[in-house]
Amino acid sequence: MAPSIRLHDYRVLVKTLRPGSAAHRARAVVRQVLQNAGFDGEELSDAESAVAELAANAEEHGWQPFELRVVFVDGEPSWCEVIDADRDLDGIPAILDRLRACGDEPDLSLFAERGRGLLLVHALSKGRCRAYVTRMCATGTPGKAVGFALPTKTGPCPSSPVPDDGPPQKAGAHLPTQPWAPAFLDHCPPS
Repeated sequence: MAPSIRLHDYRVLVKTLRPGSAAHRARAVVRQVLQNAGFDGEELSDAESAVAELAANAEEHGWQPFELRVVFVDGEPSWCEVIDADRDLDGIPAILDRLRACGDEPDLSLFAERGRGLLLVHALSKGRCRAYVTRMCATGTPGKAVGFALPTKTGPCPSSPVPDDGPPQKAGAHLPTQPWAPAFLDHCPPS
């Protein structure tokens, strides 16, 4: 008998982030999503701080337009990412790899020049953060996403929507797909 496979229901909330207010809007959206899911206190504050840092980084280092995506797995918010229109990952995965390699006590001197915001996001998400090339929902153009696992009612997700080795490559494509939405490159939800 073939093993049974449990399929998950994935939904993605997409919001446009306007320059000059990206961090504020991202924080407000994540706050509302997590409050609706029954979160408050430190978990809510940590997620708000992480998404505000990513949105501020996108404004400072990325290209417009900016998007916020919150991925719901079986109705529960599980993953949050900020996307900008610059597909150049510019060393972000290497910074996150260094953080993972350092464990609980990273050598802060490694982050004297850059990566302090990623250090914060890494710490607040307990290491469940990734960066990868994707497509903007608003325009369909290539961009990059930096995302992190949201708190869940069952504790830390045993597996985030983005595996440790990054998103799988779509056969014949130059851009990776999101594992949580294999057809996402072709079908983006409305803002």
